[in-house]
Amino acid sequence: MTRTGKIRVRLPIVLILAGLGVIEARLYHLQIIHHSELAEQARKEQVRVIKTLPKRGTIYDRNLEKLAINVSSYSLYARPKKISQPEKVAHELSPLLEMESSTINKKLKEKKVFLWLKRKLSSAQREKIEELHLPGIGFVEESKRFYPQKELASHILGFVGVDNQGLAGTEFSYDKELKGQGGYFWVKEDALGYEIPFTKRILQPLIPGKDVILTIDAIIQSIVEQEISDALLETKAKSIEALFMDPWTGEILALANKPDYDPNHYFDYPAFARRNRIVQSIYEPGSTFKLITASALLEEKLISLEDTIYCEGYIRVADHIIHDWKEFNRDLTFAQIIQNSSDVGVIKAASRMPKETLYKYICLFGFGKKTGVDLPGEERGIIRPPSSWSLTDFPSICIGQAVAVTPLQMVNFLCALINGGKLLKPYVVKYVCSPEGKIIKENKPQVIREVISPSISEKLKKVLAEVVNHGTGTKAKLRDYSIGGKTGTAQIPALDRRGYLQDRYIASFMGFAPVGSPRIAGIVIVKEPTGVYWGGEVAAPLFARIMKRIMPYLNVAPEES
Repeated sequence: MTRTGKIRVRLPIVLILAGLGVIEARLYHLQIIHHSELAEQARKEQVRVIKTLPKRGTIYDRNLEKLAINVSSYSLYARPKKISQPEKVAHELSPLLEMESSTINKKLKEKKVFLWLKRKLSSAQREKIEELHLPGIGFVEESKRFYPQKELASHILGFVGVDNQGLAGTEFSYDKELKGQGGYFWVKEDALGYEIPFTKRILQPLIPGKDVILTIDAIIQSIVEQEISDALLETKAKSIEALFMDPWTGEILALANKPDYDPNHYFDYPAFARRNRIVQSIYEPGSTFKLITASALLEEKLISLEDTIYCEGYIRVADHIIHDWKEFNRDLTFAQIIQNSSDVGVIKAASRMPKETLYKYICLFGFGKKTGVDLPGEERGIIRPPSSWSLTDFPSICIGQAVAVTPLQMVNFLCALINGGKLLKPYVVKYVCSPEGKIIKENKPQVIREVISPSISEKLKKVLAEVVNHGTGTKAKLRDYSIGGKTGTAQIPALDRRGYLQDRYIASFMGFAPVGSPRIAGIVIVKEPTGVYWGGEVAAPLFARIMKRIMPYLNVAPEES
């Protein structure tokens, strides 16, 4: 055989052996060197882990009225591998999902086995989409948060996000208890992405959320919201806030801000409407703050209610002149000074104590720090130390200007004033329980400290009753029930300069009932009313209308005149 012939015979053998060598090398590369990596990749392509969300706990009022529940919703998913015409599918889904067709099309072209197109759709939307019989499109039933009473108690309840995570209010503060624990399961799929029957395996079971029972009374809450809604229209004010508490326990019975929002559609409302201004906003309280000055003077025995002070209508402090709201031009007892809300009388009385004493009682009553209420975003207020006070700050603070507080701090202070002198920690959740009804966590009345003596508390209750009977708060008076309280009218500080805004005021009334044995205490704050702006003219009658409806509901017997 010639040399050429030998080459022709051996060449195929060499090529075959070389090919086998390449194949063997490739198999070694795949099966030995990258075995673990490729095995994991194959497993991922065959196994899909799916997360399932638990049902969120229900939120009830104190009488077990449901305020936040769960309803079924349907989340739309896609299997891009099964969709041969993504442009057509995107075009048909666009109007039903209220999404741009280009956005849907872009999602459908992603190299994923599974992806969400839109979460939490209604049953009506589901039916319309199913009628299209689109390949690679399906639904997973999920739980969706629903607030059956819409705006009622919206700032207490808050709202949740698309994954049922708490974003505001009690939903946020008690998210850990309410949300439960999500579950996981996996299923195997074939090469075309179809689920292989009987391969589902639960990796982690669902644990449902716990239920939360509030201190709120839905009936009282409804009364308060109705009345301040009417007042908002009547006064054309920028906003109205109202808060009512049990003065003996610190339980919040009603908390309302108008304007408010529907937590079912919270994203449709501006931030101002969603803000819980009772807890998260500060204001200068005006004359309601005079009760701090009175408490300090009486507790320190620097004045008695019978002591007289001449009130001439104005007083000069440094280079400022502070005017009374009317010229009394006569002697007034300290009780009458409070009853008639004389700025001059309060400033003159306050001059009997060092500024450090006033500051001490301001702090003892909880101002300048958070109350610790179980709601998110609480403001601490602005109370500057005496070392930074100017000559005009001390008299201004005595009458409720040059300080900033929250409505919650004011009502908590009032409760201490009328319950024997005990400052309480306010709270909005009564207890947390399991789905089976077992109490897991419970909030109970907590006394922070005693600020004034019971005897001073009793004296101040009688003085506040006279404010309503014969003083600046007569429009809060009711025929069948005794009311005690204090009016307040404050200017609004200018944010861009020193001083106050012209012709813009905050009118408030802070009160309780009945006087002998208070069942409820609260405040109404009318911000920037149009026209009449005095607290006694705007806020006091609003407080009276609320109390007129609440007293019978609380089974308080009418009092004899």
